[in-house]
Amino acid sequence: MSSREQGLCVRTCAEGEVRSAIQAAGRSSDLAERYVTMQRRGEGVFLAAWSGDRPLGYVFLKWDPPPPPVYASEWASRVAKPCACLENLFVIEEYRGKGIGSTIVLETEREAARRGFELIGLAVDPKRNPAAHALYLRLGFSDIGLPPFDASGSWTDADGVTRHYEEWCICMTKPVG
Repeated sequence: MSSREQGLCVRTCAEGEVRSAIQAAGRSSDLAERYVTMQRRGEGVFLAAWSGDRPLGYVFLKWDPPPPPVYASEWASRVAKPCACLENLFVIEEYRGKGIGSTIVLETEREAARRGFELIGLAVDPKRNPAAHALYLRLGFSDIGLPPFDASGSWTDADGVTRHYEEWCICMTKPVG
């Protein structure tokens, strides 16, 4: 079933909706509270894809975040404009491959353009997440040409279990508007 057939609506979310989307994804309430706090502080907006009252995926769109520290000296020459950045694009597993991720990304581009951004960016590990990398390439993102950086860390799932991950990400950007 395609995203259109599901009656998909991608929109910015109120605090309770942020919590619902994160919970539906099986993620920790700590992550929801992090995004609620960031949104309250005006650092970006949380967008989710909804089919009726059911969240199917989400992303946080950050307003002009600082570059990864390893890129600090080269960032301005590669990314000359203020850049809105996608963080943590996630589609619930049973809905993957149905155009939902693409729809979310396209709506974030429109949201960034409405807010005056000319560029949208993201970080992805092309080796560990080739499907996401392929999605971003298909949608017109390109590698900014800097070496991969270590974005490894940990997260807590909805059951309170801490999970660790290793990621070597590249930065990709795309003009919007």
